[in-house]
Amino acid sequence: MNSTAVVNVVIDPEYGDLWTGSVPIVRGTGFRPMQEVRLEVSCRDGQDRLWKNSNAYLVDGEGTFDTATTPAVGDDYYGVVPEGLLTSLKCESGPGHDFTLPATQVLEYRFAIKDGEVDLWSTTLKRSAGRPDDGAVPPKVRITYYDDDPKGKGQLAAVALAPYGVFLQYGPCPDRSVDLDPAIRSLPHAIVASGRSSANALEDARRTENLGAVILFAGGGLRFEPYQDLDHIPLDHSKLQPKAQSFLNTREIYATAVADREQRNRGRIAVEEIEAPLHLFSGLDDQIWPSSAFSELIAQRRKAKNCTWPTIHQTFVGVGHDLGPTIGLPTLSTTERSVSHPETGFRLLLGGKGGRQARARRECWDALLAILSALK
Repeated sequence: MNSTAVVNVVIDPEYGDLWTGSVPIVRGTGFRPMQEVRLEVSCRDGQDRLWKNSNAYLVDGEGTFDTATTPAVGDDYYGVVPEGLLTSLKCESGPGHDFTLPATQVLEYRFAIKDGEVDLWSTTLKRSAGRPDDGAVPPKVRITYYDDDPKGKGQLAAVALAPYGVFLQYGPCPDRSVDLDPAIRSLPHAIVASGRSSANALEDARRTENLGAVILFAGGGLRFEPYQDLDHIPLDHSKLQPKAQSFLNTREIYATAVADREQRNRGRIAVEEIEAPLHLFSGLDDQIWPSSAFSELIAQRRKAKNCTWPTIHQTFVGVGHDLGPTIGLPTLSTTERSVSHPETGFRLLLGGKGGRQARARRECWDALLAILSALK
């Protein structure tokens, strides 16, 4: 590297918003033309585990590189993926770990340009899951969030959504189970769900009056086991076996279960009865279950039943299951393309590619906030 190299860094303020802050951009000038520059980003999570990525950038003929326009080349992500700086970290403790927030809800990222093990330049960036001025702006939306694991990753949803509305509970629908303060009850109401929990969310949305919006991430409008009191679709787990490193791919058992039309109809939820706009986000490479196909079934049923409320389905090519405010928050690590099963300990394959997943996460999160902010 030339001794005259100057590195310019464009980032949010040191204490930035973790969920909505702009992507940090690293720009360097004064390098030797066509030189390979290696940039390393790292942070420690709530379990004090070190997460890190390290990628190369090829300096152009003018001696510059820019992480917003220069393709990254490395084991962590490829192509022009600015989001990858914060979302493609690998756990240095080995595979099979889930990223957790520190108790402080603040992550400190370290950026360094390396020559071997020597830092040629470094800086840090702090981001907070809360806002420094929490409480200064009164919430405008009350949110009911549904998740299969409220004691685990669902806590991230609570942290992420809290600044944007009144976070109530994980279900059932608060309109029927909670004696709300009149001031809270008067706020516009949104129901948000991810994955399998979308069935509970849709069933409750059918019975909720004055609902502002229903937003589902990697969801579906079908009831599967273990529903007890309603018709549902049985699942055959007998052929479900872990692959290398105890990974499970569960997509096939869901696809097989709905192949029979009679079974599929038995588990359908009457989504046309939901009197609110319905927003669906899914990934075509979802390996937990075929959420893109299941979401499209919702949209088709609403159209076939002449539902007058809008239904918007956005699906992403090359994107897996982790969308939305559980494991799809835009600035959590996405290099780990699996997640822990809360009961068996196996790793469930999520699907998707790191770069595309990072972009889709950001797009879904921005869309969620736009939907919530538009409610009146």
